[in-house]
Amino acid sequence: MIRTLFVIFLGLSALHAGYFSKHNDMCDGNEYYQCENNYNAVRNLQIALNSDKKLGAKLKVDGKWGDHTKEALISFQEKYGLAKADGWVGKQTKQKLDSVYKKVTFPKDIKVAQHYKGKRCYSCYSDFRKHVNLKKSYEVFEDKRLLKRANGRNTKLKVDVSEQRVRLYVDGKVALCSPCTTGAKNKFEPNTKIYRDKRTPKGTFKITEKIADKRSTIFGEYYRGKKMVYKGDKRKFSGSKKGLRYQGASLKNWMRLTSSGIGLHASKYIKRYPGTNGCIRLPYKVSQTIFKSVRPGTQVSIVN
Repeated sequence: MIRTLFVIFLGLSALHAGYFSKHNDMCDGNEYYQCENNYNAVRNLQIALNSDKKLGAKLKVDGKWGDHTKEALISFQEKYGLAKADGWVGKQTKQKLDSVYKKVTFPKDIKVAQHYKGKRCYSCYSDFRKHVNLKKSYEVFEDKRLLKRANGRNTKLKVDVSEQRVRLYVDGKVALCSPCTTGAKNKFEPNTKIYRDKRTPKGTFKITEKIADKRSTIFGEYYRGKKMVYKGDKRKFSGSKKGLRYQGASLKNWMRLTSSGIGLHASKYIKRYPGTNGCIRLPYKVSQTIFKSVRPGTQVSIVN
């Protein structure tokens, strides 16, 4: 009897979990995020998002993860106020998908052989520009021969706000071209409920500081014991700080540009539109490459 009830309980738990919660995360399948996206889960995600007329997704239901699916998912995350609108189908997003689309009927899962394409090789940067939509793609161009010659004295960086791309030049030639995320025109502050202009300043700067494992002195979290009581700009925290512990946000491979706290650093939240508080986010591996290729004094141009 007890065993029977236990089996029933497990069955009800699985049913309650919903479709998406029973699958692994879905995300970018590139050299930075190794996600083995399930064909059935992606297909049903596309069906679910298409069913939401207010999103206007109009996705091709092919079970393939791509930029259009990711952009539609970001719209979903923003619409339902999820903490991270980053196009990553993690635990919280899967739970919300199951809640919102619980009445959507999905076709039965089928067995599909998964084929993952390797990184395409481009003969040169001009070839990369010709075949890649720089404003939308997450692809990264690297000229490994040029990168080996980088010594800090022969490098410079250019950040293009209109393309949301960073380029590393070695001896005047593009050695690396990667997506990045710059400051938002209107950044919503959850704590103050105010939209503020956080655009990354344009102009020519120099790297003034390099720290491999930096913690922010401005943005972070306040804890009382193990419980987080505040997250965001600590200068806008109005409560009592007595008994609280501050933990600054991680800024791996930090490269400072201004005295006001603007710089380049690693982040897994790379979007194809401006979305930061002013800093320039880089994919982690890209930040490693740039960090070891530049030095204090390296020129950084921020253009539009």
